[in-house]
Amino acid sequence: MTGVPRWAVSQPRMHWTLQASLAETLATLEAAAAAGAKGCVGTELALTGFHRRVPELLDERALTDAEAQLRAACARLGIAAAVGVPTLGVDGAVFNSHLYIDAAGRELGRVHKRGLTDSEATFFARGDERGWTAIGGVLATSVLCRETLDGAALLPELRAAAIGSGPRVIFWPSYISESDAEQAALCKAYRSGAEALARELGAWVLQSNWPESLNAPEQRGFGASVVIAPDGHCVLTLPRDEAALIVVDLA
Repeated sequence: MTGVPRWAVSQPRMHWTLQASLAETLATLEAAAAAGAKGCVGTELALTGFHRRVPELLDERALTDAEAQLRAACARLGIAAAVGVPTLGVDGAVFNSHLYIDAAGRELGRVHKRGLTDSEATFFARGDERGWTAIGGVLATSVLCRETLDGAALLPELRAAAIGSGPRVIFWPSYISESDAEQAALCKAYRSGAEALARELGAWVLQSNWPESLNAPEQRGFGASVVIAPDGHCVLTLPRDEAALIVVDLA
């Protein structure tokens, strides 16, 4: 498979603190690089965990240092990464972002989530339009969690922004579960939306979903991250309710 981009899809454990989340993310990058991946996609808000204590973790200096450690690890390991982080904007704005780092440790940009849930919108600011970024041998964009339902809005801007050559990849950082019938129906809709985006854009979809909830540790039905081929078919599913890592050849 010489010349074929290899990307790792992570399904990491969640932690309450920035320090523990950073350590988990660094360990995931180590494992991905050891498995021969040239890039690794991480979950929504991987750097902090996605839980009720996120507002307590928004120390600018600590977040800046944590991101610097991520960039240093990518450079040392020679691996690119797409990692969920909170971004502190002007006038107190906080964005739910997917940060892109190349294999030299340089930040290439970040996608801010626009399609927020009602509860998220009480804390996070809405992002703006997005395009494609060349990273780890692919052209990538991110669609965060429930945004797979927003294909009618996303498709025109992503089609208009499409430039360059190489495999297209949609990173899908998530925090979803099939904990009951209502949530299972939502997850089915999310995956249908992701499959439609894959077909319409001729892109791989790499989902990185959390395998657990710290807010409700009794809930099950998390994880089960999917890999969707450009024809819209799901070709791989990670385990449910447990941490995992796989490497995918994007042929």
